Amino acid sequence: MSPTILDRSSGRSPAEVERDRILEGLLEARPALAAHITRGPSGALTIPLAGGRHVEIGRLPRRGRARWVVVSPAGQGAMVQEPRGTAALVRTVLRALDSAAGGAGLPVHRAC
Repeated sequence: MSPTILDRSSGRSPAEVERDRILEGLLEARPALAAHITRGPSGALTIPLAGGRHVEIGRLPRRGRARWVVVSPAGQGAMVQEPRGTAALVRTVLRALDSAAGGAGLPVHRAC
């Protein structure tokens, strides 16, 4: 396993910097999510949905390296999506929230 590379200016790893950019993008699009998003012990971001389900944003080893993925409810299971880039990942999360029971259980505010 290779050592974690830290951002010299902040002492944070590139994954932590990326996660903060993702969080900023989500909160810019939907400020009300601030009251709902939690960060798990692995660093993954979780957004609860009605019915005890949730959308999770985290990193998984895929194709030889860790990549950001969005895991969202799909029927009785879950769907894993691997968007490319922060903006695409934020759009994917927002679509998942909108499609999960019509956004039930979360206040949905769209940015103008």
